[in-house]
Amino acid sequence: MTIRQLILFTTALSGAIGFADIAAAQEAGQSGAPGDTQIGTEDEILVTGYRRSLADAIETKRRADSIVDVISAEDVGKLPDSNIADSLARLPGVTVDRQFGEGEQLSIAGVEPALNRLTIDGHSVASADWGGNPSDRSSRSFNYSLLSPTIISQAVVYKTPEARLQEGAIGATVDIVTRKPLDLKANTVAVTAGGEYNDRAKRGSFRGSALYSWHNADETIGFLGAVNYDKEQLSRAGVATYWYRTGAALLEAYPRDINGNIVYDGPGGTVATGPTINGARPNRATIDAFSSARYASFLAREFFKQERERIGFSGAIQAKPTDNLSVVATGLFIRGNYDNVSNSMYTYGFEGSRMSAATFDNGIVTSATFTGIPDGTNGATGQLDTNFRRTRIKNDSVAMLIDWRPDRWEITGNFGGTRASGGKNPEYLLDFRTKQGFTAGTDGRNTIVNWNSPASDPTKWLSNFTALGGENLSASDRENNGGRNFFGRQIGGIPLQSGFTLDKEIFGEANFKREVDMGPIKSLLFGGRYVAHENSNRTFSNAIFTNQNFTLGDLDFYILDGDLYNGLGTSGNGTPYATLDRDGIIAALRKFGTTNVERGFSAGDYWLVREKIASGYLQANFQSGKLRGNVGGRFVNTRDESNFFLQSNGRFAPTQITKSDNRFLPAANLIFDVSDSVVLRGAAAKVIARPRYSDLAGSISLDDASRSGSGGNPDLKPYAANNFGLSAEWYFAPGSFLSGEVFYRDITNYIGNSVTDDVTFTNFVTGITQTYSISQPINIANASVTGFSLSGNTALKWGFGIQANYTFADAQTSIATGLPFLSRNTVTVVPYYENGPLQARVSYNRRSKYFYRVGRLQSQDYTDAYRQLDASISYALTDNIQVQAQASNLLDETYYQYSSTKSAPTSIYKNGRVFSLSASFKM
Repeated sequence: MTIRQLILFTTALSGAIGFADIAAAQEAGQSGAPGDTQIGTEDEILVTGYRRSLADAIETKRRADSIVDVISAEDVGKLPDSNIADSLARLPGVTVDRQFGEGEQLSIAGVEPALNRLTIDGHSVASADWGGNPSDRSSRSFNYSLLSPTIISQAVVYKTPEARLQEGAIGATVDIVTRKPLDLKANTVAVTAGGEYNDRAKRGSFRGSALYSWHNADETIGFLGAVNYDKEQLSRAGVATYWYRTGAALLEAYPRDINGNIVYDGPGGTVATGPTINGARPNRATIDAFSSARYASFLAREFFKQERERIGFSGAIQAKPTDNLSVVATGLFIRGNYDNVSNSMYTYGFEGSRMSAATFDNGIVTSATFTGIPDGTNGATGQLDTNFRRTRIKNDSVAMLIDWRPDRWEITGNFGGTRASGGKNPEYLLDFRTKQGFTAGTDGRNTIVNWNSPASDPTKWLSNFTALGGENLSASDRENNGGRNFFGRQIGGIPLQSGFTLDKEIFGEANFKREVDMGPIKSLLFGGRYVAHENSNRTFSNAIFTNQNFTLGDLDFYILDGDLYNGLGTSGNGTPYATLDRDGIIAALRKFGTTNVERGFSAGDYWLVREKIASGYLQANFQSGKLRGNVGGRFVNTRDESNFFLQSNGRFAPTQITKSDNRFLPAANLIFDVSDSVVLRGAAAKVIARPRYSDLAGSISLDDASRSGSGGNPDLKPYAANNFGLSAEWYFAPGSFLSGEVFYRDITNYIGNSVTDDVTFTNFVTGITQTYSISQPINIANASVTGFSLSGNTALKWGFGIQANYTFADAQTSIATGLPFLSRNTVTVVPYYENGPLQARVSYNRRSKYFYRVGRLQSQDYTDAYRQLDASISYALTDNIQVQAQASNLLDETYYQYSSTKSAPTSIYKNGRVFSLSASFKM
């Protein structure tokens, strides 16, 4: 934690503690901050707006039977943000990844997104994502950007479980509680409309939502319907290094003498063909040092343009024929259009004698110069990829919630289904080559790509046939081409359903609660749940070949805006570069695609997991004086049927393996109400999180010659953990609190990739059973996460208030990289103002660096510290009409990822500032 962060946070918390005089005044019956409206008795205060949402959330947290954090909508369907993930990121222990500018995935209590869960009104939600998104598509996480806040009442983060709650999360479960028609006034109308502008995309778009809720005078039946429409513009330029190699690879083709020095041609070395390093011919010591230095091989300039368009409908029909029976049918339907164009211009990483000069410093090759490919010679020194992806997302969920309370019983049911699909359908791929010489290198956030001719010259980007010459079709492509041969070169393809994910579930549960008089035991809870889930991934491949000579200059090219790369540390003439937009890519494939080969179903990219889960629980709620809580256990049976293909010598065999896992998961929560304003909590539980679907059923390939292979692992066990939590909460004034929380996650069966020896397979090609060394995901390690959070909120004088939290998390694990997505330090400070019709808020959030993933060639990729500064202001023109202005990412923060050390970048992006203006009407 930096000194600046510490000052920010300690100032906020010390200020909150110093407001005890305000707390005392409020407890004595004063009205608190100006802008509150006093009604009813002298002590009864109606608080509206942002402070009302905080007060509602705090009250839910205070009443909870476990350790939770909560966000509440400040009005009908209105959260403080347009994105639920960004609102949740202001809670202690919750961090969000913002690779595309808006929050999409949450890590909680130092645990990666794949090990957390999302439910809506207590039921699961299927998940699929758009093609091209690097998010964890095969995990059980959810893209929060798909959820509109239109009908949300609260989002509750269960950091410690109860036996009655669904299993499947190690970090936490987030439950979205939706509005119900009988909760609102009859004929409630809420409409919001406005626009937003991204200063990097230099484009604007429209957003809007509408809600109507009705019920009859007897409040026995009601209907709620809401629709939302969102459109966002992204024009994201960036820098990427596709992998790192060492200087030794750049020198390997140069001849050496017996002392290890490079041999130069000519008497006395007067005609030098070997490279210079740091401006001179290298000696043995320089060669050794350079050989261990890292070089940014395949250094890219990227551009990604997307118009995200989402429309969603949600509805609820609620019937309450008697005072003790309520039945609610809900539906959520989301359609997303995430079409995007991406292109990447990158250098090739050469091993050989093309390098003529290089410089290096502190273990990094800061520049290397390579000669071009002579005319009349086949070859290339770089590449330009242009892709257009047509992507659609569908997400549908329907559920029936039953709540019946006869006598001392409470009987509830939750039945329904959820289905989601997403992926590229189709994807248009087209690439070019260049033969130019170039200089490229990196030094931390500064990178250089300098071609012999500017990258904006379209005539230097050649068709693959022009640059590389022709070749015959492979045997498999010739077979797919009806046995006909073709002499040419592949220039791209139009794969159908590339990475197409289908995720669906049918669920049903019944819960029973009985009030009892058994000493301290006040109620008994029991019930069961059954789930049939299915997750699959499919790709249908395609390749397009040409035998024609052409360049990018022969097409309808354009040159990128030079301002796109401002602030990204780029130099050289690699930017701006010439490229194609969507229509140009499609037109080029049609014009020059001489032969189209349908490769069909891609067995190597296929998986299908059918999962059936049966669970039952028993829980006792107890209270004795100031002590209360719950204790119970949940038994879970998980049966996975993994379907994939076993590959050998280019042939595939469908394979099915079924495994079953049984778990007993005890949970206990102990709560001590020290006084009316102080609550202590302690919790302990066993929890699980299930493996990624692709890990369970990834295609397995075998090589008999080396007796090796790679693929998924249907024998994976679930992640398992012992979770412990302690918290102390002081509710020192209405709508105000200070809280401290300590959490510990002792995780076993952590899944990572490794080589497993002596794995037995019967090769379906040879019929021989033997053992192989398989690179696959395995339950490789144990890990523990220890951390604490401090959080608080209070209303100050003259309408001001402040919300703040700080979280520290640390992991102990045998995994060298540490745990994915774990930031050691996270701080959030939200000062706000609310007085009469005016509301204003500023939000600052910072998370420290975190391990992101294992990249190409086993690169250990990290994401650097990230700051987010947002602001909003609103004014109520009347009781029914409000105007609001918002700004997000005011710092235009750089999303910076690196390989092991910060001087070796892997990705550098800026997503731009977003400004929005809207108006709301409610009645």
